[in-house]
Amino acid sequence: MSRGNAKAAARRLFPGAALLLMGMSAGGLQAQEVSLDEMQRNIEIFSGVLREGLGLNTRAGIFSPLNGSVRGTYFMKQGVVLEVISPLGNSRSSINWQSLEGSLQQLSGQISDFVSARTNGADLAAMRESMALSLRADTARGAYADLLEQLRNTDFSAVVEESLKEVSDSARSLHQWGRIDDARLREISAEVSAMRDSLNERVQALMALRAEAGSADQTAVDDARVQQLQARLEQWRSSVASLQEKASGQAREWVAQAEQAKQEREQEWQVSLAGLETTLFELSCSYSAALRSLPDDEHLTLVLKGLGAQDGTRYEDRIHVLDKRDILRCQQGEITPAELQARASTYSY
Repeated sequence: MSRGNAKAAARRLFPGAALLLMGMSAGGLQAQEVSLDEMQRNIEIFSGVLREGLGLNTRAGIFSPLNGSVRGTYFMKQGVVLEVISPLGNSRSSINWQSLEGSLQQLSGQISDFVSARTNGADLAAMRESMALSLRADTARGAYADLLEQLRNTDFSAVVEESLKEVSDSARSLHQWGRIDDARLREISAEVSAMRDSLNERVQALMALRAEAGSADQTAVDDARVQQLQARLEQWRSSVASLQEKASGQAREWVAQAEQAKQEREQEWQVSLAGLETTLFELSCSYSAALRSLPDDEHLTLVLKGLGAQDGTRYEDRIHVLDKRDILRCQQGEITPAELQARASTYSY
């Protein structure tokens, strides 16, 4: 929002406030003992101007909450602190990676099985088969023992599952960010489900091969039988390799798309933050007469909730501390809003 539009918006909502601020400016309030009642009234007026100028008084629907808020407090011997809550805080949190399971529950019951449990009955059965093969391998000899060891150590499901999870996570993030629609997400869900079905089929085939090899009579297993079982194992590995390549290829593709979209959203968010701060300082400059009652050695502190640096999984507040003298100089036209912003002490906390 431009400086002129922000000022016009503030005047539409607070015509009386504009007159009051002009009167304050003309009257040139002298530094004196602070009237807390007057200070509170001025804070409420100034907060209202900021809410309107920043577009925080709008609603997404009749029963929806306001887009944001501005709340002010005065601290004796320190100054006025205004907490600004804007939609940028909510939009920023959506940039982060979130768990696929939770998002799918919110999206649709039709794709509630998008992610299945990693540990299931088949996995437990496979563990039992592996233990049995291990015991058999301890007493077996030669090529048969090597075959049992191969069957026992063959494990691929975790790798494929991780690839499918990356596809699912990336697709969900792209959907949340508006890069793909519901129909495309359902298509991806179907593709992942199909690959998971193929994965389960191969798990069952491996379990059957393990059971067959493990139940054979050691004394009756000749080289021909071992070669037959070895050939079936190699055939099975070939089918698994194609599934792994397909899953990992899709994972690379979707992760790359999601990462690019994430970077683009972060850049867009930074531009939006810069625009919000520009408007905020323009409004602070134009309507700062309400703050003339602040003592000379006090400050205006603007706390932008959740718009600061990231600290682990939490976003800190972005804080601007403005000197009262600089605010008055800007209001009187001696410095520009951009210069006022440059003079402010800015940090995250």
